[in-house]
Amino acid sequence: MKLLFILSILTNSAYADNIVMNHNHYDEHGNYWKIIPEIVICKSQTIFTEEQVKHAVSMWNEKYTNISSRTKCDYSVEYGKIKIIDGKLLKKNEWGYTSYFYRDVKINNRIVREHDSALVQLNRNVSDVALLVHEIGHAYGHNHYDEKPDVMNTYGSYNVSGNYPY
Repeated sequence: MKLLFILSILTNSAYADNIVMNHNHYDEHGNYWKIIPEIVICKSQTIFTEEQVKHAVSMWNEKYTNISSRTKCDYSVEYGKIKIIDGKLLKKNEWGYTSYFYRDVKINNRIVREHDSALVQLNRNVSDVALLVHEIGHAYGHNHYDEKPDVMNTYGSYNVSGNYPY
């Protein structure tokens, strides 16, 4: 029983090492999802597991309806979904990129983004969960934050762990 508890602690904290987040600076953007999204993991196009995706979303304290898997996905956004795919369409030196559809909405005399779909593209040669956390942050409407070291810094550095040819 003690061994399971220790393994549980090590497993849950393994992804959080070296990920710095300044939550007090993220909550002010006001961006939101029109509906709670489903997250789709495109299995043949990403090295990240469902467990890692759940962890990344939990670091943002965000909601999702379901996490589903597909063998392969196309590179289009789908209403109500955050799709996680490979970085085949990334520029040569990009680690990841998130594109999303939204509309500007005025709430309390302030313009915010109402998201309805997102496409998270990740370089398959990077297995660093911090990259996943960063791009999931964008999928939920969070912007870059460069005032202090942070997972949402514009120019993050990630360890390359593979040599996947696109």
